[in-house]
Amino acid sequence: MSRDFAPISPAIWTSPAFLSLNGDGRQLHLYFISSPHQTSAGCCRIREGYALADLGWISQQYREALANVIGADLVLHDPRTEETYVKKWFKHKGNIPTNKDHAKGTMKIISNIDSDQIRELAEADFLATEWGRKTFPAPDPDNTGNHPFDSDSVVQPITSALANSRLMRAGR
Repeated sequence: MSRDFAPISPAIWTSPAFLSLNGDGRQLHLYFISSPHQTSAGCCRIREGYALADLGWISQQYREALANVIGADLVLHDPRTEETYVKKWFKHKGNIPTNKDHAKGTMKIISNIDSDQIRELAEADFLATEWGRKTFPAPDPDNTGNHPFDSDSVVQPITSALANSRLMRAGR
């Protein structure tokens, strides 16, 4: 599910982490932010072959650029699932959910991330947003029995890696 546009803040050009990248690293990071594979959750599955075709690169060039972007702590990448999450995705104005339906859709995408590590980070970042908190409030600490989620919620935030593992999702 790709997006219609991808906002890229001019502030990226003053970011110490971005500026620490070499040319291929910068290009790859911009690709992760704005490629047709990207979702509203800031996470996408980009198989190496897709990236090579999209960027016109060879495998070694891609792997070196990926290591450069990971080393600058700009993305979290899971080589097993080939998923990549752009860190601080929800800190950028154009990526923040703007209403309850947008928030529900974003959480649904997050719940389908296969990598436990990436899903948990994306969820935590998302729940720190205004609409993440409004749509998926934290559980009631008083244990008064109040259900923390709206009755019309599409999906609840993941509370543990096991709860959203392939085993628990019946192999999906």
